[in-house]
Amino acid sequence: MLLTSGLRGLYRWPAVILPAVVVVLAGGCTGTSARQAAERASTGAAPHPTVTSVPTQTPSTSLRAVSQPAANSFVSPIQPFNRPNAVAGDANGLMPTRDLVGVAPNCLAARAAGPSLGLLLATARDEGVVLHTEQCYRPLSGQVSVRQKWSSAGKSACAAPVVTSPSGKPVGTSMHGWGKAADFSDVTGTMTFDSPGYRFLLAQAARFGWNHPAWARPGGSVCPEAWHWEWVGDGGIQHASSIPADVVTLLPTSDGLGYSIVTGLGGVRPHGDATDHGTRTDPTLAWLVVGAARTPDGGGYWFVCGDGSVRAFGDARSFGPTSPPPFQPVVGIAPSADGAGYWLATADGHVFSFGAARSYGSPASSGASLARPIVAIVATADGRGYWLAGADGKVFAYGDAATYLRAAGRPSPAPVVSMAATSDGRGYWLVNANGAVHTFGDARSFGSIPRRIALRQPVTAIAPTGDSGGYWLVAADGSIFAFGNAALYGPAHRARMVAGQRWLR
Repeated sequence: MLLTSGLRGLYRWPAVILPAVVVVLAGGCTGTSARQAAERASTGAAPHPTVTSVPTQTPSTSLRAVSQPAANSFVSPIQPFNRPNAVAGDANGLMPTRDLVGVAPNCLAARAAGPSLGLLLATARDEGVVLHTEQCYRPLSGQVSVRQKWSSAGKSACAAPVVTSPSGKPVGTSMHGWGKAADFSDVTGTMTFDSPGYRFLLAQAARFGWNHPAWARPGGSVCPEAWHWEWVGDGGIQHASSIPADVVTLLPTSDGLGYSIVTGLGGVRPHGDATDHGTRTDPTLAWLVVGAARTPDGGGYWFVCGDGSVRAFGDARSFGPTSPPPFQPVVGIAPSADGAGYWLATADGHVFSFGAARSYGSPASSGASLARPIVAIVATADGRGYWLAGADGKVFAYGDAATYLRAAGRPSPAPVVSMAATSDGRGYWLVNANGAVHTFGDARSFGSIPRRIALRQPVTAIAPTGDSGGYWLVAADGSIFAFGNAALYGPAHRARMVAGQRWLR
């Protein structure tokens, strides 16, 4: 059946984004925009999903350890007069493709700035805030056009000048020319200082290293702009502290004696007995990585990018897509039980199957109503079904997936960001951005991140140990929280005692 999108307003597809890159085992995630024609149908697919309601918070009882980056002498780069750094070796407005990455429709960003912008947009989406990027990277030709437009209107001060170099060549000066600025819009259209999108950015953008410069603030210049924000997460020209915000997920090894941290640029940081399978941050990556999954035997893994392209490592096999699915953004990947296929899920509730993976339905195909976007897909133990989790805590079950009663407690105000199933498939966990963990079925609660721990970045994923006797939570800055029988691995950390518990830092 042909697919239609129920949440097109969340993202809009650009007319031009990046040159196409063919997906192969050693290739990068692509930036092509060809339409995947149909979601695969399957006999036995449930016509309507089973849904569980909003989860509730469970007590924090058994956090064993936490590993966080050092925060000594932190100097915030979020200052009115701080500005982005230039990109070494590049010219403003003439940046090569290798130094840019696709973040969203109408948005290419400098590679250093892209992951944090992707997480900022995902946070808005999960919280029900409509936030679009009208433009991020602006080439020199675009800067010339914008300058001419404002000058013709008698407002030349409202656009960054294009100057002439000693050699007589035009040189851009806009922060867009470094791929470190973004112009936003929201549900009201052009963002104003009264817009809900602006209020969201005031509350959240600094957390991800995005700054509202002095000239763009109310009364800061003759042309203040509510919509213009700049990335200074590397410290900016004031050489302040950095704000790391690039971790997408955590992949435990099959024996639970290690894990790999995956970043938005496809970097892999192995710890314990984990290996990186030759993965490095890839300069050819065209779109941000938004999800990852290990093969059933633990000998490899897949990355999926925001445009739906998939990259395989180790013994993982690539089954496509040869062109990305038509609905954006993709939010997760789940492998079949034998590793001979996988499913991709999109925020608007579509599921695409590849290889031997069969389609059992989706919220989009069954007409289910989504109050909030989908944030995760998890396959059942035998691979004959899967769950989809929404940011509001609703769980949609298909195939042989079953839904389970939730634990009692108070609802968490933060959106759900990740889901994981127990080893026998008879239960699952949901985790909120604030680290609150919720249990269903035979999933045991080993605690949540205590409120007394001030999270610098939101939690992005939960990953259980092989015997389901514990789990890890990972935050966007790489902080790892271990519960139950989950252990911390990696370089030595400073240990400290808090409330009678030994925490590692």
